Amino acid sequence: MTSPGELNLTPRTAGKRAADLKVGDVVLESSAHPARIVRLTYTSSRVHVYCRYIWQATREPDWKLGQYRPDARLEVAKKGEY
Repeated sequence: MTSPGELNLTPRTAGKRAADLKVGDVVLESSAHPARIVRLTYTSSRVHVYCRYIWQATREPDWKLGQYRPDARLEVAKKGEY
């Protein structure tokens, strides 16, 4: 657990299908780089995920984490980590 005001850069995670992701979920872009999903778009065969790092301000532009098949699994922070 982190103290108030400290960023949790290594949350406990669980795998989640790309098709089940929601805006607000926190995914791990890489080790110690948690990013909050701010937008999801869909095509016939892909889920496009757009994020901001947890330390970025809301006025900063989001960036594309990637495009994934709906059955691809991403590491998502467990409930209560943020």
